[in-house]
Amino acid sequence: MLQLLEIRERVKRFYQRYDLYLLPIIKFVFALTAFSTINKQIGYDVRLNRLPIVLGISLLSAFTPSAIMVLLATAVSILHVYFISPILSIIVIAILMILYLLFARYTPKQGYVLLAVPILFILKIPYVIPILLGVVSTPISIVSTGCGVIIYFLFQIIKTAVTMQSNVSIDDIIQLYTHVIDSLKGNRQMIMTIVIFAMIIMVTYFVRKLSIDYAFEISILAGALTGILGFLISYLVLSRSDQILSMIFGFIVSTVLVYIIHFFRLTLDYSGVEHAQFEDDVYYYYVKAIPKVTVTVPQVNVKRFNVKSGGRREFSDPDMEDTDAGVDEYEYEDDTES
Repeated sequence: MLQLLEIRERVKRFYQRYDLYLLPIIKFVFALTAFSTINKQIGYDVRLNRLPIVLGISLLSAFTPSAIMVLLATAVSILHVYFISPILSIIVIAILMILYLLFARYTPKQGYVLLAVPILFILKIPYVIPILLGVVSTPISIVSTGCGVIIYFLFQIIKTAVTMQSNVSIDDIIQLYTHVIDSLKGNRQMIMTIVIFAMIIMVTYFVRKLSIDYAFEISILAGALTGILGFLISYLVLSRSDQILSMIFGFIVSTVLVYIIHFFRLTLDYSGVEHAQFEDDVYYYYVKAIPKVTVTVPQVNVKRFNVKSGGRREFSDPDMEDTDAGVDEYEYEDDTES
């Protein structure tokens, strides 16, 4: 356990030291993954699939807020649909703009959630998002999670709707519009997924708010069990029992990933819990203080010996420069590390 804590501290220090460079790189990789996923799912316009285009918009997303990345992803999706069906693109524009305005109004800083949900659905582990948001966010994140679920199912509907358009007659346009709207409104799996994800976020959030030991760890497990039970009932109702095994496996993987993220984010030492009571003019307070687990990363000490002067100097930092102007060079050096 001590070795894991040391690794955690080293990773945190490394990120804190180079976050100015690491953050754009992480955003670039995420944006590249998101746009590549869009091109793979509905990449009808080959011009938008070209590597320079994908790299360019990913680079732009790396240095802009997440809301801009969502807007760019929306524009790319609409252009792909417009290339294959201008009529269908009008419907998609209306749906995506409603989702974007809803997202921008309530959760403008959670653009990564909006894009991560469809990506993780393809990877069969979308359950990471609701469990993680229950640990680190508030119930308002249900909005961004629900929008992400709708976008994923919208992509699946677009694939079917594209094959339906044979000409641009009024009847075909009405039939296409009706198909998309009815597919969204009548998609019970999508509705149940949004409801279950909301339940996972709520359960995880309220359990981790409890004043009990290991509340965060218990909340992750509670959220995972809530999701498994919810999707188990959902698949039985929808007669999709063939997906139960993959769902359970996905929840196991998602729970492990959230535990790893939580370990690097926050680790508490429940053996050092302290309780305090104090008051002011208005309230009387009962405070429970739990210290964070911290370890001291071993430092390297370099000892240098000088034969001429017979002296010895110690440096706590191996990169420390020699500031002794009286010694031009060392005839003999013996470096040891402790």
